[in-house]
Amino acid sequence: MDPRGIYDSENTQFVHRNNTTQIARIVEGASKNLVDLGHLDNANDIVPVTPDEAVRGDIVAAVLNGIESSDVVVVDVSDESASVIYELGAVNALGIPYILVTSGDTLPFYLLQQRAILNFNFKDDFDKEDAAHLELRNRLLANYNSPDGIEFSESSFSQYFSGLPIVNISGPASIALGYFMNCVTRFSDPSTGFLSKRVKIARDRADGETEINKTRLKAYVVIVPDIIAHRDFKNARMDLEDELEKVGLNLMSASILELDTEAAAQKLGFGALIVQEFPSIVVDIPRTVYALANVPRVKIAKDNELKFKVPSGRRRLLRRLIREFVAILEWKIQTEANGRDGPWDKIHFVQQSKAPQFLKALTEDNAE
Repeated sequence: MDPRGIYDSENTQFVHRNNTTQIARIVEGASKNLVDLGHLDNANDIVPVTPDEAVRGDIVAAVLNGIESSDVVVVDVSDESASVIYELGAVNALGIPYILVTSGDTLPFYLLQQRAILNFNFKDDFDKEDAAHLELRNRLLANYNSPDGIEFSESSFSQYFSGLPIVNISGPASIALGYFMNCVTRFSDPSTGFLSKRVKIARDRADGETEINKTRLKAYVVIVPDIIAHRDFKNARMDLEDELEKVGLNLMSASILELDTEAAAQKLGFGALIVQEFPSIVVDIPRTVYALANVPRVKIAKDNELKFKVPSGRRRLLRRLIREFVAILEWKIQTEANGRDGPWDKIHFVQQSKAPQFLKALTEDNAE
């Protein structure tokens, strides 16, 4: 996928002058300009790659891998090439960030609502006096500074599905809705949820006896784990406990029970983590999200890292899947909240890296 040589030298075996190679040269110049302006440390922070038919026999797989492994794709729709439009469809379906450019002053029908750089001037080098070149440079920098580039992946497809790319609808949605039904509703149901009434908290003491206290829960905090840093629930919990100790908090296991446990369905309770210093705050790290690290798309990305000897974007993909997991949960909660009352304001989602300070502040607020 990497151009071998430049068209204004004697080495023209691989790269020839066209809009694609000119965009690559403009991106290279824009990267150097960003270094000069102090926005980048190194020009290699943003490196353009272009399809190379002469090097790869399976050009379709190579192009799709190049799309999947890119942080952002610059798509030239000047000529409305069938191949380019097809590849743009793949970009849309995969939810990969992209920037549309065209030499014309309008876009094809299905792209009319998309943000694009019109009247793009294809030159051999970056021109810092050219407004279109500057817009491309600025959008590249904004994408570089974005953790997942999600704001650049807008498309008619994703807008139709509430902002989610087609390829990720079933995976994160299924896991998120399963978590909502099995866990969140146990706390959020306005009539039977643990956040709606007094409950029992059962904890095992060091002497082997079970301590049971009655209380009213103040919050249900869902910790959004970093599935790149932590391969499973156990590692995430250990890391969270270490970080909480630094702010003077500790976690402990407990069972949450209905006050009336005569009914068989209520006797099982709900196993949870609670803040030891403030046991009315429940903390949960969703175990189901770790399945996202093993979905076919992520596996293919991992395999492609070995096959094509280049980064496949697997880490960025995992971050997006987690973001979409949370987005679907928040959408579901908002949908429920619009239909009926409930303790929705007591449900919180927080990234694991921010959890210690968030929980510390939460305990202090509730203590008052």
